[in-house]
Amino acid sequence: MQLRECEYILAIAQEGNMSKAAQRLYVSQPTLSKMLTKLEESIGMPLFERQSTGMVPTAAGTVYIEGARRMLELNAQWEQEINAASGNHPSLDIGIPMVRLDVVVFYVLPRLTKRFPGLQTHSAHTPQSKLVVDLINNKCALGLGIITEKYSHILNCEPVGEEEYVLTVPKGHPLEKKAQSMAGCRYPHVSVTHLKDTPFVISRPDAFSARVTQRFFSDHDITPPIAVRMQNTGNIVKAVAGGAGVALLPSQPLSAMGLADKLTYLHVDVHEPPMQIGVLYRRGYTLSPIEKAFIATMCEAYRAY
Repeated sequence: MQLRECEYILAIAQEGNMSKAAQRLYVSQPTLSKMLTKLEESIGMPLFERQSTGMVPTAAGTVYIEGARRMLELNAQWEQEINAASGNHPSLDIGIPMVRLDVVVFYVLPRLTKRFPGLQTHSAHTPQSKLVVDLINNKCALGLGIITEKYSHILNCEPVGEEEYVLTVPKGHPLEKKAQSMAGCRYPHVSVTHLKDTPFVISRPDAFSARVTQRFFSDHDITPPIAVRMQNTGNIVKAVAGGAGVALLPSQPLSAMGLADKLTYLHVDVHEPPMQIGVLYRRGYTLSPIEKAFIATMCEAYRAY
């Protein structure tokens, strides 16, 4: 039983579909099918039944899947114990979507380095869509992202805070003066009527935030001018702070990013539910003291604003 086979079999079991499992693993479907066929031939019995509803584990498949899960968990634990016994510097290995990188860099890491001198950090730019794949394939120990129902069935998820889509404007912007307090709103509310001629900064068309923005325009029948399109949310934040326009963005903690004196959040009628943000990691993975401290400090960052 090889680790790669374990990862592939678990993906098939969790997705119940060869095509979806292949997409999640970033391999072609023929490659995944060939691996499964070869494995079943070596075992001498099928691991899945191909039903109209999807891939259903056989009795042998259920045993194999449980063994694969334990094997991956033991491998992760073994790696942790080896690192601890080697006397290496404390380390943190985390996949972070660019949109949340500033919270980690400007708030979390400075506090952790004071508690853990010599801390070695490896942070990879991991898009939200790849977090599960990178975690299961041991490309990172932790992931910071949105907790979805799908993720909660596959990974351990430690909530650290909540975000909602808000109108982000430069400090002192005319819209800030027009906004008013409203019951049930965390931020001052501004009417959509004030946005018709307000330049917006938005992301590339296929980005989630860009789709949210376009739905907002459509829901309220407005077509504000587009000042500029940026490749990622981090650049959008900088553009708004520099006065290029306003943007609909997740409400990350401004104080934790060092932007409380440059940006303001305003509430508008965006028909998007709040997003629960959390630290994600593999089932069976044992958190180190520094990883527990990372989670606690992320919670502190979201409480700070």
